Amino acid sequence: MSKTPDFDPFGLARGWMSQWEKLVNEHGTELLAKPEAAQAMQAMTGAAMQLQAASQETSAKLLAAANLPSRADFEALGARLGAIEATLARIEASLRTVAPDAAPPRPPVARTRKPPAA
Repeated sequence: MSKTPDFDPFGLARGWMSQWEKLVNEHGTELLAKPEAAQAMQAMTGAAMQLQAASQETSAKLLAAANLPSRADFEALGARLGAIEATLARIEASLRTVAPDAAPPRPPVARTRKPPAA
């Protein structure tokens, strides 16, 4: 019997992927070395940020027109709720220092009443 290597399609795909990554890295490095490419990428990033801001503003206007809260409204509400919880925690802490143990809990009520006989 001859020992022939088995056909490995995944190994072939890994080899192609490795070659493709090397070529992309080489060409990408050459492209990014040019100042025009960096300026174009910066312009595209700026345009994407402007588009995102416009989209958020438009959705906030649409939600306001429909009388629904926006993400900013929820964030502001969360911040206010956090401030209220912090204040409440400070009040509770100061009350614990003033009156560490208030009156002991009441004993349970004795249930001695019997149901009426039928």
